Amino acid sequence: MLKPLLFASSLLLVGCASSEQPKTVPWGENTPAQMERLKANDIEFTVKGDQLLIPQDQVDQATKCCT
Repeated sequence: MLKPLLFASSLLLVGCASSEQPKTVPWGENTPAQMERLKANDIEFTVKGDQLLIPQDQVDQATKCCT
């Protein structure tokens, strides 16, 4: 009886953890040139105010192509 309950709760925890948004880091000012460079290199970004934010796991890729 305990094993199915533990299995079900483990699946629930894994499902909740996988829906997290990736952590983002500031990349630079929100300018058309910056946005075009990121788009051209398939780097996801979001705009928050006048800042561009990119996923933390894409910082190396953005540094190689966009600096």
